[in-house]
This record gives sequence, C-alpha cells and structure tokens, in this order.
Amino acid sequence: MFGFIRDRFPKEKSEFFTIGGHHQAPPPAGAPAVGLPPPPPADKPISKPMPPPPMFRPLAFREVGRAINDLLGRDYPTNGIRLETRSMTSTGVNFSVNGFRDAKTGAISGEMRTRYHDKVHGVVFSEGWSSNNVLSSTIEFFNTVSPGLRLEVNGSYNPTNGVKNARVAADYKKRNIFSRCNIDLFKGPVVNSDFCIHQNGLLIGGETAYNLRDSKLTRYNIGIGYNTPEYSLALQAFEGFNTYTASYFHKVSNELEAGTKATWNKSSAGPVNIEFGTRYILNKDAFVKAKIDMNGRLGLGYTQHLDNGVRVTVGGSFDTQRLGENVHKVGMNLSFFQ
Repeated sequence: MFGFIRDRFPKEKSEFFTIGGHHQAPPPAGAPAVGLPPPPPADKPISKPMPPPPMFRPLAFREVGRAINDLLGRDYPTNGIRLETRSMTSTGVNFSVNGFRDAKTGAISGEMRTRYHDKVHGVVFSEGWSSNNVLSSTIEFFNTVSPGLRLEVNGSYNPTNGVKNARVAADYKKRNIFSRCNIDLFKGPVVNSDFCIHQNGLLIGGETAYNLRDSKLTRYNIGIGYNTPEYSLALQAFEGFNTYTASYFHKVSNELEAGTKATWNKSSAGPVNIEFGTRYILNKDAFVKAKIDMNGRLGLGYTQHLDNGVRVTVGGSFDTQRLGENVHKVGMNLSFFQ
C-alpha cells in the first residue's frame, strides 16, 4: 500500500510585486503596507473635512417684515375683480395683460406689457401701454458694468396731456449687502435710496427720500429683523419715527402659518392696532387665509390652482361690528399663466 502525506493547512504561495521598478516580496501578515502611510492610532479620531462657509443671500430693505406683510396683505382681493394673463413665445418674449374693475366706482383699467430678456448680454427691455394712454419703456442692465450691479432707466409719456416722467435706478448686491438708489427726474427731483445688511439671519436697514430742489429730507424709515426658516421677527419705524410696528411670523408646520402685527401711530395718540392672520394649506393646489384686527374687520381668502396654469382667488372683508350694514367688500382675482 502506498501512503500519501498531505498538509492539512497548505502554505500560501509567495507573490512578488513591483515598487520603483524592483521586485519585492510582500510584507508579512499584520505589517503595514510598503509605500503607504501608517494608519492613525486607534485613540486619535480621524479628522473630517471642514464644511464650506455659509453663503448669505443679499436681501433688500423690503425683506424686513416681509413674511408677516405677505400673510396679512396678499391674497385678499377685496376691492374688485382683477384679470391677469401671462404668456411667453418660443423666442423668449413675455406678454402680460392686466385688467381691473373697481367695485366701488365701477371704473375699468388695464395695461399691456411686453418683456424680453437677453441672457447672453444681461439686458432686459420692456414696454407697456395702459388704458390711460400712458406709454412706458424700461431697459435694465444686469452685471454688465460690474458684478452685482443692476442699472435701470425708465421713462413714460402720456400723449393726451403731455405728462412725462423719467427715472434712473441702480441696485448693488454683494454677499450680505443690498443697496438701492433711484432718482425721479421730473418730480422734485427726488432721490430715493435704501440699504440692508444681512448677517446670520439678522437684517438691519433703512430708506430715505431727499428732495434736491428743496434740500429737504422728505421720508426716512428704519427697520431691524431676524429671519429663520421657522419664524421671523421685525421692528420698524416709518414716517419719520411717527409710526411704529412690531411683528412676529411663525411657520407652525408645513401646512399652517400664523403671525401677528402691532401698529402704533404717535400723532393720532390712539390705541395700538393689533392684527392677527393665519394661512392653512389644504393641498398642493389650494390654501385658505384669514385675518382679523382689533376693530373687528375680518378678512377671508381662498386660492385654488387649476390645471393649465389657471389660478383663482376669492376673498372678502367684513366688518363684524356692522354685519347688517352695506360696508362689506368682496372680490376675485383670475390669473392665466403659460
């Protein structure tokens, strides 16, 4: 009988690899790889890359308290019926037609506008013609002179009575600073300017109006606010520190928003007017809004987005202290978007 001796655990076959053009044997088991840095000690944590610095979007002065102003002021069509249509051609020309019928006087007004944006050269040209026979034209330059700078030249003329107007404006944005200035050439002339500094959610800004002919400061307002994704606060002073407002906006959930605003006028020496408003999103296409102030004025609004870019808003303003009188207002907005 012939017997065969066989290793139960055969030895691994040695393999050679190349480093720097020379063949070398692999390192023994457990030894660090040749040519590679040794692993860090077990007690020293591996450092993670530093996150990029946060980017701040420049915000204008109108952004101070904007959330509560939109909650209490938008989507309440109480003065009449408004019709709006917007469309865009294949060449990038935008057309818009607006019409409004005043519920109190029955007067009908409207305007037709065209707008073309040359994205290659950063130029926007628009013109309009209103039912009052006012012809207007606007040309804008974006980032053509300097990054963050927008220049605008606007003019209007009424051939019926010869009234004309011209305005030159400039906006400058850089990181967390937003400043604007415009000159009304035929009214005064008046220089309007505002600025806003935005840092880590804190907004500080102001606006002024200066009459060059009379060398007089005709308007100055200041405001300070704090914005977060969940809530926002704002304190503002208007009309030369004659009117003061304090507001709070809270996004309770993805479906519910609420806020309140207090206004006090120093010259009238009256009580503080407090207004409360809320918005509830029913679904992705509809929401309802409601607001009420200390004088008992109740506002209601309902907005529905239909198919094919149709948006319908109905609303009303009701005096709860005089429900039996003819002092209530209702209205509707109908918009068509391409």
